[in-house]
Amino acid sequence: MSTRTKLIVSAVVAALGVTSFASPARSSPSSQAPRETSLASFQGRTIDLSKSWEGAQACAVLSRTEVRCYASRKEEKADLASRARSVSASPGTGGPIGTLDWNECDDGWLCIYEHADFNGRKLSFNDEYWHVLDRWGFEDQTSSFTNNQGGGWFGCSGTDEGYLEDDARNYYLMHDCTAAAKMGSYNDKARNIKG
Repeated sequence: MSTRTKLIVSAVVAALGVTSFASPARSSPSSQAPRETSLASFQGRTIDLSKSWEGAQACAVLSRTEVRCYASRKEEKADLASRARSVSASPGTGGPIGTLDWNECDDGWLCIYEHADFNGRKLSFNDEYWHVLDRWGFEDQTSSFTNNQGGGWFGCSGTDEGYLEDDARNYYLMHDCTAAAKMGSYNDKARNIKG
């Protein structure tokens, strides 16, 4: 093989090697950039959820940059319903926010709870990317869930599941239109979530 051919083959191999490192095989929380902030609005001020919920009982992750917290689930529901009336429901939600509530988890949302039987603090998501739960002071604290996504007025689609991931990269699948009052051996083990 000529020197020129060897150089071309080496260049192609190097390019292929760089390409394989640049594209991860599967999207997971550990392969994605972490969320940029743990800040949320609560009662007219900004709080850092990674340090303390400061009395908040429910928080809704509205986007990568907007998180709102509430003193009660009733207050959360009223605010989300008001937001839904002033703006269309988020893309991918099954229906208008504030309808078809299940375990105090609105239609189109995936909710996790601090304690069994849907009790304790509640954290809600309605998007399709991975979140690191430590950012919201919720690492190893999920004891029940409600996945009220994919349903709306027409029944479950079977395509809007959510996932929890523990520190050993074991996954817990949460099918759309399902709930678990207890998490069994996965209780208080979730480190990451995908809505």
